[in-house]
Amino acid sequence: MLGELEGIDRTKDAAERRLAELSVELSRSQTNAQAAATQLAVTERRLDEHRTRLRGRLRDVYKYGRTGYAEVLFGASDFGEFVTRWHFVTAIVQADGRLMADYEADVEERRILQASLRREHAQLESITTQTRSRRQEILQQEQTKRAVLTRLQRERAAYEQMVRELEENSKELEVLILRTQTRSIPQPGLRGGLRAFIWPARGAFTSGFGLRRHPIFRIRRMHTGVDIAAPRGAPVQAAAEGRVIYTGWFGGYGKIVILDHGGGVSTLYAHLSQILTEEGRAVRQGQVIGRVGSTGYSTGPHVHFEVRMNGRPIDPTRR
Repeated sequence: MLGELEGIDRTKDAAERRLAELSVELSRSQTNAQAAATQLAVTERRLDEHRTRLRGRLRDVYKYGRTGYAEVLFGASDFGEFVTRWHFVTAIVQADGRLMADYEADVEERRILQASLRREHAQLESITTQTRSRRQEILQQEQTKRAVLTRLQRERAAYEQMVRELEENSKELEVLILRTQTRSIPQPGLRGGLRAFIWPARGAFTSGFGLRRHPIFRIRRMHTGVDIAAPRGAPVQAAAEGRVIYTGWFGGYGKIVILDHGGGVSTLYAHLSQILTEEGRAVRQGQVIGRVGSTGYSTGPHVHFEVRMNGRPIDPTRR
């Protein structure tokens, strides 16, 4: 069951990462499309101005004909005036040439911008379709997970198996912590003991440390930490300064972070949606190390917080 839940969580996690990437791509494509549309509008205004000027020049050419230039030149009374009129006519012809060249350049720029805008619109449509698909995939994964958890709650044998597996996970964590603490750099230990801890998240305490009884099966199981309900994505902070000794998936705990605080004391943060630190990194008290989620054996977004002494869980409220 835990393997099935982890598979669902991993698929959902990959879909959420892709959704985040698509959001960035969508924003970039929207910016590009807006820039292309703005530049196209500027080019269209220039083209309108060029068309107006060209229409005026074409009317003049049609009205007076090219012979008008010859009449202007040969109507000069002397050579000096001829040279002046020659420069004047040359300037007009060059201005007409520049006007045509500018018009053709703007026509080409408009064509390129229109093609770019069509590409961006196609990209936006593709990203929107992919985004819709990823959101649907995430919704389906959530529904599948809820169905699995509902089945667990209803099937006593499956629930008992889940309890045994979670207890095994807890024992495996004890071994992992002891082994990792032995290999890691010794920590200075906590000043002020457990009283120095802060809670890792803001929210309602939905479950405390100790034995819990299943509401239907009346089966008792040990709850090795406290649960703090908080919105999905809310920050999870380090309870005290220390060093990260483990990050990753861990059975029914989902995504976890474990910190070593020295003196045999460690803290564990479980069911995270995101891990924002790395193994071996030193962290300060209050530093955000992850985000609240519902990975692993979890029916809603919360952080499961444990304090362990020499690998074994102790009551985090014992100060």
